Amino acid sequence: MAGREAAMFRGSDGTYRDDPSAPLRRAGARGDIGLWAWGRNAYPGALLEDGVLPGVLSTGLWEVTADQDWGLDWHLNEGVEVTFVTHGRAGFSTEDTQQDLQRGWVSVTRPWQRHRIGLPTVTACTLGWFILDVEALLPNQSWRWPGWLPLPQQDLERLAALLRGSDRSVWRAGTGLVRATERMERTMREQTRRTTTHLGLRISEVLLELIDVMEREEPELDPHFASAERSVTAFLKALPSHVAEAWSVDSMARQCGLGRTRFIYHCRQVVNATPMDYLTGLRVERALELLISTDLTISEVALACGFSSSQYFATVFRQHYDRSPRDARRAGAGSTTRRSAAPAPAPPGAAGAAARRAPGASRRTSWRAGGARR
Repeated sequence: MAGREAAMFRGSDGTYRDDPSAPLRRAGARGDIGLWAWGRNAYPGALLEDGVLPGVLSTGLWEVTADQDWGLDWHLNEGVEVTFVTHGRAGFSTEDTQQDLQRGWVSVTRPWQRHRIGLPTVTACTLGWFILDVEALLPNQSWRWPGWLPLPQQDLERLAALLRGSDRSVWRAGTGLVRATERMERTMREQTRRTTTHLGLRISEVLLELIDVMEREEPELDPHFASAERSVTAFLKALPSHVAEAWSVDSMARQCGLGRTRFIYHCRQVVNATPMDYLTGLRVERALELLISTDLTISEVALACGFSSSQYFATVFRQHYDRSPRDARRAGAGSTTRRSAAPAPAPPGAAGAAARRAPGASRRTSWRAGGARR
């Protein structure tokens, strides 16, 4: 369920932060909803032990009989998530789509697709999900499905190609897929000694039916969706939330699975700035926000924004805003105008490749962009 911003992300210091799935946990603990769930790491539910369905990060079912005052806010997951509704309706959004999920529809989100459940709050529904680790978090990374899946390799490769070559996230389910999700719901409710074994079979059935559904639609696959430039766009899109990290050009390139030269090239293509210039611009923007909106000391603001010292921070800040951090704080937001700023990634729908976006982060290292678990 809620993954990167509803699951947790791991920062460069190795610590986990944020848990946007907290509202779901609290609702389950209070008894406001029925919750049957299994997961690993920080995902909610009963712990899946080593050797039990490896690669399943989270799977579960919630039953909500009355409208709630919470939702699962924007988040990313550490794997591919399939979500279905068997009764009622659940508001679902990506950055490009908003729709009520109901019986006969499924959503599929890739690791780099921000999404949320609830518009903004959860309504009465029965909703199920599973998240599979495919050992990739960015569009240009190859997928590897869990080895226990009984599907032929060619079917798994076809499913990966269908999902990587398109951004579509909501699909009309055929009769076979609807019945597969209903069987999965029953399996979760039964809670037998072999529930996890049956869950593995149910997940396989859903994936097999999903291939048929997607192929019947005959989607046009775009190789750009699995490109290195799109991975850089995803990384830069998430970077404003991680300005405190001790980034270098090399470490940013590693997050995208690219060499230094290629990363710099794509960065210039996407935001028309070098990686460090773009990062510095984000840092001083965040610093200005903190100066105006918080009581943090200038030294604390500097550290929170990734500057090594308050003196260096003051120098860079003055270069961008023609005033000191102290003067900017006094002046307040209304009278502070930025002199120079790194351009932001183009919005969805804008012309050109730079307009295409997908927030995410590399699995090959510990940093997670906007990380959270359902």
